[in-house]
Amino acid sequence: MASATPSLPMPSDDDSLQIYFELLNWVVSNGGHLHDSVQIAKDESRGVHLQVKRDWKDGVPNDTHIIKTPLATTMSYFNVMDHSSAAEDSGALIAFSAHGLHFPQAFVDAVGPKEATIFFLIGQYLRGTEGFWYPYIRTLPQPGSLTTPPYYEGEDLQWLNGTSLLSAREQRMSLLKEKYEKGSVELRQAGFQSAEEYTWDLYLWAASMFISRAFSAKVMSGVFPEKELSEENFAVLLPLIDMGNHRPLAKVEWRAGKDDVAFVVLEDVTAGQEISNNYGPRNNEQLMMNYGFCIPGNPCDHRIVSLRAPPGSPLQVAKAHQVQMHPELAGETEDHYYVFNVFYPLLAPEMSMEHSIFSPALLDAVSVLAANNRELETLEITSQGIKIPSGYGNSRALLAALSQVIIELITHAAKLRASGEDLQTPTNLKQIHAKLYRDSQIMLSETALVIAAWTLNRARQHNFTGNWDETKRLLGAHMGQIPAGKFPDEVFSRLQVRILERQSLLKSNGELFTLGELPDLLPAEMRQSCKACFQDILSISENAIPMLSGSGGSSPFAFPMFLCLVVAVYTASQSAGSEGVQLPSRLSRWASFLLENYPPPPNDVAWAVEDEDDEHMLGLFDDVLEQMRTQNAGVFTKLAPYTGDWQKDDWWLSPNWLRWGWMIGEQECVQIPVDPLRLLAAGRGGQVRLSTETYLYVPGEEY
Repeated sequence: MASATPSLPMPSDDDSLQIYFELLNWVVSNGGHLHDSVQIAKDESRGVHLQVKRDWKDGVPNDTHIIKTPLATTMSYFNVMDHSSAAEDSGALIAFSAHGLHFPQAFVDAVGPKEATIFFLIGQYLRGTEGFWYPYIRTLPQPGSLTTPPYYEGEDLQWLNGTSLLSAREQRMSLLKEKYEKGSVELRQAGFQSAEEYTWDLYLWAASMFISRAFSAKVMSGVFPEKELSEENFAVLLPLIDMGNHRPLAKVEWRAGKDDVAFVVLEDVTAGQEISNNYGPRNNEQLMMNYGFCIPGNPCDHRIVSLRAPPGSPLQVAKAHQVQMHPELAGETEDHYYVFNVFYPLLAPEMSMEHSIFSPALLDAVSVLAANNRELETLEITSQGIKIPSGYGNSRALLAALSQVIIELITHAAKLRASGEDLQTPTNLKQIHAKLYRDSQIMLSETALVIAAWTLNRARQHNFTGNWDETKRLLGAHMGQIPAGKFPDEVFSRLQVRILERQSLLKSNGELFTLGELPDLLPAEMRQSCKACFQDILSISENAIPMLSGSGGSSPFAFPMFLCLVVAVYTASQSAGSEGVQLPSRLSRWASFLLENYPPPPNDVAWAVEDEDDEHMLGLFDDVLEQMRTQNAGVFTKLAPYTGDWQKDDWWLSPNWLRWGWMIGEQECVQIPVDPLRLLAAGRGGQVRLSTETYLYVPGEEY
């Protein structure tokens, strides 16, 4: 089957179409039909296809039966069994003849219905002009002419390097080889004459025909009860109907009848227009793997993300628990981890912006892997999925997940660019489609990067209210980071629409902070004292502890100190008769939340963190603070009205409180990539330098 790449039609070559006219005559002679408005045509880009005749001025209206393929011409397992059946409604006898090819029952039982049908197609191919299906089989792509990945060799195979198609090809080839070898042995052992003619090349061809052209068992539902039509083991070839090219979102239907299967268009088709089939919402990888082509700008394109739950990880444990709770899920092997095209049309109206690009299962899974212990306490496990629920304090997991997703997107695009760096101009159809596929995969990751980076960008905007004018300015600056000409105009525009048209999963803006930004959350009267205190502590500790040299605001003690300060001020403000400063509602709620989820340290036991290197550095920092308390008392005096007595043993930066803050900092911080959109300017090669920055997460109030 050819791709549906738009092109001006070329004049038809009647000689090259003769075998298709003879196929039509054969179908009609067996009781089939092609609508009078439709003709078989051929052009350079679409190959052989069906189109409305140019002189058919009224076109073809909705609900027109374009083709009727008689059941007598179909090929399925029922032909292998030489089966006859009485139609349920009329009682008429429907014969599915084997037309002279009878396999030993021992062979059929050994390999099963699906494999037996593939071998049956080989046998009918070998019958040549004597075979009943000869008019149909000779119109199929012949062995050696296919363009699916199993047929890639030599230089063609290099075009798949670095893509997931390469491993998919190897897996399919291995599976098909295994099935062929089993079938070949069983056929010989059953004593079937000419078993040696059923070669690997013919098996690969026949299997490819069923993979690319077969229809589901439902097309036989007009004759057989559903219990006899196993979707897993039953596939049907429909001559003439399977001639149609694929067009994403084409509105068509296959209707099962008691004598035939009808191909019906559910939209108006104008004169001269191609009548397309619809193979379903296939992405370019599926189109390449099963049909040997892909579509530039395929609206249904999406990328499957390979994400494995490490043994013992929260995600793996949760999945095991999910199966225990819902045993019916034990047989499901596919995880729906997708990155979607920005034009993807099959979205629910209420779906969020992030979920319109990243499947909910993907973001939920990465969120679980990125969750801290506090967030995992809220984990929801149902038959529908495993997720960190939305709620106060849990957007940290979403932000951490998006950071991880961005790293995956950048890495994926860089890998594809690097593996394709030495490829030259495509020289044949396989290479052309392999390049289209590679380019489409890079586009998926790079456009998704823009969306993910937007949500993280909002998490860094502390004064962003979200009104229309501010949104336009912020979005303009965000999109302005994309190199000129990076995306086609329609893609660039669609990215903006996708951001503006859908609600975000992130309820609040400005939840990620550097140390320099945190004091602005404090009451105005204590901001300057806080900044001066922290600056003195970090400066002195840098000089005293060599491993902190040059750390400044990125010192590992910066966030733990702020956590200790906020809780100290909150605790002091809650004491009986306190006349001290009151924290803003956001910080007050956060401090209460922290104390609830991370119990304060006891006074009678010395705490220590698990990592020995961290504990050593904390010990050195303790010494610096203790020395400052005796020699630089003024550093803490100005904060005393807010924090309480700093001279007592359990003061706000005591060893135990500092370790409490240290452990919380490890749980509540998020590392996000620095300026991820600048990596869109990376050259053709795959070399990228990705750095991250650590931010403290302070939940907003809109939860």
